[in-house]
Amino acid sequence: MSCSNGITADNLHRLTTVTQRLIASSEKRSMSTLHDHPWDESVTGSPYLRKRERISIYGTEYWDKASEEEIQRLSMEETITWWSAFIHLESLVVEYYMRQLNDGAFNDLPAVIRDYMTHFIKEELVHTLVFKKSITYYGSEIYPMPDFLRSFYDDNAGTGKYPLMAVYLTMVIEWIADQYQRLDVDAEYVHPMAKKVVHEHWKEEMRHIKWGQTMIKNLIHTDSEFKRHAQELTPIYVRQLIDQGVTNIDCFDRVGFADPAFKDTETVLDTVLYSEHRQKLNSDLVTPLLHYFITSEIYDESYRHIWDMHGFGNDLDVLLDKES
Repeated sequence: MSCSNGITADNLHRLTTVTQRLIASSEKRSMSTLHDHPWDESVTGSPYLRKRERISIYGTEYWDKASEEEIQRLSMEETITWWSAFIHLESLVVEYYMRQLNDGAFNDLPAVIRDYMTHFIKEELVHTLVFKKSITYYGSEIYPMPDFLRSFYDDNAGTGKYPLMAVYLTMVIEWIADQYQRLDVDAEYVHPMAKKVVHEHWKEEMRHIKWGQTMIKNLIHTDSEFKRHAQELTPIYVRQLIDQGVTNIDCFDRVGFADPAFKDTETVLDTVLYSEHRQKLNSDLVTPLLHYFITSEIYDESYRHIWDMHGFGNDLDVLLDKES
């Protein structure tokens, strides 16, 4: 049975059930700016903030051209650039979703959706404060906002009754970002504060990602234009986001590598992005996203050539073989 807005009773039930569970989880445990991180512990030595195997130049000839001190500094700056991106993105998220709530974008959905959004917005705001504090803790500075984020929500406004494209892309960005972060700190020698910052953030982002996944799965049929855009553009967005997450060339400037080979930044980036090692890391990262795209009807065989063009063909084949 369909409601007047084209959403079935089953859709509404699933949305309500999942959202109620997410609210309960949020009310039970949300990040604190003061009590969840060992702020009083001083930084000693030269801490690694990123697993060595996930530092951008690992697995390339540039690894042997860098000193141990330069590699350690790069591990820190590549993590700081991620935290800076979170600050910029989540600040925009807070502003955008407050505006959507005030404009009544979710008013004809169950009230629990709007209740959840207040938890979501508060948590995103706290995240920005914690990341700013973390960057200061390590004696670094916030990186500038990437150009593509400046008009992110203006460029991706909703095409139907609900702001599905904004919900969808926010979910995809946060999912890729948290996949990076979770894998980046997965080593005993990574500094404990960096691990704590990432793990506490990941716990809450899993709620946000689950909400975005559920919204898209249950509302995708209300907006055929969104569905078509998502099916066609997702491989392009995902390729860009994965590649942008590897490093930021400004990190190399901050490190100040002594070897002149690092001056040719275009060659360095090409080598890093297309190394065999990076392709393996990318496959590990993207697999859970591809599974979601397949099960939520974002992946459509009509656009398979775009997925292949952007390097996801082999990973898709593995998953589609399992599905068949």
